[in-house]
Amino acid sequence: MRTDIQFMRGLAVLLVVCFHADISFFSYGYLGVDVFFVISGFLITGIILKDLYANTFSFSLFYLRRAKRLLPALYSTLFFTSFFCLFFLSSQQWSEYIDQLIGAITFSANMVLPTQIGYFDGNAESKPLLHIWSLSLEEQYYFFLPLVLFLIPAKLHLKMILLLAGLSLFWCMLWVSNPEEQAPILWRISDSNKLDWAFYLLPTRAWELLVGSLCAWYMLNKPDINIPKKVKYLAFTAIIFASMIEIDSIHPRGDAFVVVLATALILLGKDNWLPKWFITRWIKIIGDSSYSIYLVHWPLFVFAYLGYVEQVPFVIKIVLIFASLGLGFLQYRYVETPFRLQQHRHVQINWKTIIIYSLGIIAIPIAAAQINLNSNEVNYSKIRQANIGLSVHCTQRLANAAPHKECYSGDNANIVVWGDSYAMHLIPGIKTINPNIIQITKNACGPFIGLSHTNGYSLEWAKKCIRFNNDAMNFILNSEQIKTVILSSSLHQYFNSVNKSYLLLNEEIEEMPHYLIDAAIKTIKQLQASGKKVIFVSPPPRSGFNIGECSERKARGLVTFKNSCDIKFSSYILHDHQSISFLDEVAAQTDIKIIRLDNYLCSKEICKSFINDTILYRDNGHLTITGSMALFDTYLREQL
Repeated sequence: MRTDIQFMRGLAVLLVVCFHADISFFSYGYLGVDVFFVISGFLITGIILKDLYANTFSFSLFYLRRAKRLLPALYSTLFFTSFFCLFFLSSQQWSEYIDQLIGAITFSANMVLPTQIGYFDGNAESKPLLHIWSLSLEEQYYFFLPLVLFLIPAKLHLKMILLLAGLSLFWCMLWVSNPEEQAPILWRISDSNKLDWAFYLLPTRAWELLVGSLCAWYMLNKPDINIPKKVKYLAFTAIIFASMIEIDSIHPRGDAFVVVLATALILLGKDNWLPKWFITRWIKIIGDSSYSIYLVHWPLFVFAYLGYVEQVPFVIKIVLIFASLGLGFLQYRYVETPFRLQQHRHVQINWKTIIIYSLGIIAIPIAAAQINLNSNEVNYSKIRQANIGLSVHCTQRLANAAPHKECYSGDNANIVVWGDSYAMHLIPGIKTINPNIIQITKNACGPFIGLSHTNGYSLEWAKKCIRFNNDAMNFILNSEQIKTVILSSSLHQYFNSVNKSYLLLNEEIEEMPHYLIDAAIKTIKQLQASGKKVIFVSPPPRSGFNIGECSERKARGLVTFKNSCDIKFSSYILHDHQSISFLDEVAAQTDIKIIRLDNYLCSKEICKSFINDTILYRDNGHLTITGSMALFDTYLREQL
């Protein structure tokens, strides 16, 4: 094995581990996976082509060697991960974990995971087997590549690799650059983010492995090819900088192209470019056990994330980096290597044993999950179910510029609740006081006329948000029956955008946050001018961690490293200071009633997460259904 390849493997896994540890110095360390893809394509193609050229290629032997190489360490990781999941996973997480596990065993995880979560989404840290997607993608490549190379003449191998790489790259660029207009049917029927499918699927990522295959073909057919050391140093530098500095806001696109090209330049030619320094030798050693390190590191971070409820101390993250390296080396030394070299004579790896172990790995956690679910007297998943208000029809759009019939409650609805999901979660509580309400809400779309944020959403979505609010305003103004308008919003989506960008009614993108105040004042005054009473309800106190997750973990006796799920008042002020300033400014410029929930839930030290025995939060900010009812019944009965 070439020394520089093992060095690059070590570098790649270190980048990925540092990224998952949230080391800001390597904010784009996920590009280490792209390095792995190129190396994997290079090595596996070299093995296949050598056997094909020597007329010794056997499909059964090829796949059995792959099984010996990959399955022991994988199954070891899956076994111990499933065991520790007993102490860390909630009921809903168990259900998702079983799907992840089946995906890992069948090498289809890259098709299972995008239906659950995006790789870069916040809840990704609760998926213990999220990282297996890349292994599944590689295994799918290992399955198809031998068939392709075996079935076509050797003289056409180069052309076929180039053709497939070109098609995959074109498809990838098409999907990530214009995902909505070019979305395939698989995307249209999925609830997942369309870009997630481009990230996970083989057709859009195969070009990276095929570039490695192309390098392997050149190294076999043109062994005299030589890449100057200076070029390789430049390529290596490009990979490091790409992991530190944003090249492209969408992945995989420009950033992946740079890293793939740089890795290819390093693979071509000889390995004499790599200096024999102390640090390079150690990274090479890490590269030897990179597969096992990659397998074990992510579950460790997930368990820490779950135990600390999203707020893992920096010191713990550093400890986990070294724990990943240590456990990865042990698994490489005592599991991966002995089975690969068939040193365990009493355990012969063949297709029969593979099937038996696969069924066992799946059966154990499924049984544990069933026991876990049946042993709970309280179904906490119901407590944490989405609080969407009156109906799912009230979460997205208006029908003919008016609310759906399911969005009316009572025969004489005189109160309208308008806003995003932080307006939705008020509905159960408001109904305890006044059952005659109308719900006009759209996820992530605050009740502000002529303005929408573009934080994590497309321009087309922002335009729809503006149209939704225009229709909502027209409906409210034209209704004599509506006397009171309750506005509410998370507000975070307007302050947490990287560029604080807003799409205005004239479709101009602006980066000045004062536009939000202007839009709010305009909305309020327009409502007041028509004789409506306006009330703005603030979001509940938040500090960045999943309070609902913490409450459930405490109630169910799961491992939790937090002493309390209550929010420190100082943390709340720091986390929500922009939202607090917004409410202060609205209060100063209008005479509307603003219901500040922190006045009822916070003392000078903490903001509580329970009212009596009722869990208030279902996640990091939304109220549970029962929590909403308890809040209004206990504190706000006289406020509406």
